[in-house]
Amino acid sequence: MEELFDKIFNRAIQKHTTDIHMILREKLIIHFRVLGELIDYDNIEYDCGSKLLNYLKYKASINTNYRLLPQTGQFVLSYMNKDFYLRVSFLPSTDFESIVIRILNNHAPLTINQLIYISEISSFLHQIPYFSSGLILISGATGSGKSTTLYTIIDEIIRTQNKNIITIEDPIEIRKEKCIQIELNDKLGITYKDTLKQILRHDPDVIMIGEIRDSETAQIALTCALTGHLVLTTIHASNAFLALKRLENLGISKLDIEDVVIASLSQKIKYDYQNREVIILAELMKKKHIIQYSKSQSFQYHTFIDNAKELIQVKDYNPNLFEEINNG
Repeated sequence: MEELFDKIFNRAIQKHTTDIHMILREKLIIHFRVLGELIDYDNIEYDCGSKLLNYLKYKASINTNYRLLPQTGQFVLSYMNKDFYLRVSFLPSTDFESIVIRILNNHAPLTINQLIYISEISSFLHQIPYFSSGLILISGATGSGKSTTLYTIIDEIIRTQNKNIITIEDPIEIRKEKCIQIELNDKLGITYKDTLKQILRHDPDVIMIGEIRDSETAQIALTCALTGHLVLTTIHASNAFLALKRLENLGISKLDIEDVVIASLSQKIKYDYQNREVIILAELMKKKHIIQYSKSQSFQYHTFIDNAKELIQVKDYNPNLFEEINNG
């Protein structure tokens, strides 16, 4: 099975695949997600396909004793002198099994200028390493590149500053040699709450919390920022303003948001199929916009629509790439 998966993985890398989809019914059907679209790869006979899924579950430390329990695992695959970090999502049912493998680092490390072309936003991201405290939110839908942006900012901090960086992740997506990375594990009692206590005793300058998922995590992020640390985190919201509303819905007051949040960055992924390019379209609420929101509910900032227009002018992109945003 190792040889078979190596063959599939080789093809996925050649096609710049972000996710490998496998679903086992009468046969194992395999698709690749490339530039946001699912494309057919191959069909494999049931017996061989079942063995392949079992091999992947074993590699990802997914417990096969709980066949009907959705689980997430991970493993590292060394291929062509590079370590690839693979996150494995297992979704079972009574009549099928499905695995989706996210290739977390199927691209070269990006600089801030390569990540986001909007000058106002890239300029702000370059300033982040020099902040000593506060909370920075990065929002967007699943697959919008939030983690990529987080790691790019971390790389910039490492490049420009000598700071103690500690991350809390579930799971760790990309290993960073100059960070202390902690992986959560509820089964072992490694939770956000208990981990935070130990982290704050470890003299951190920067704390990265992989994702704000609930009220407890939101309060943890706020506490870290209030105690004089720079906190970077992601949150699910469709734009920069709604990321602040999401914090409110999780029990954080407007006063605390005004006091602690330095910026709310939101992003969407667009695909230029003609040039085979992935575009991160972003919008940014800075501190002044957050204060305006807190005090009067009236604020203005460059939205996705404004920044799409800038990209069309500066990068000469086809306006049709952003038609959905302009119509929204």
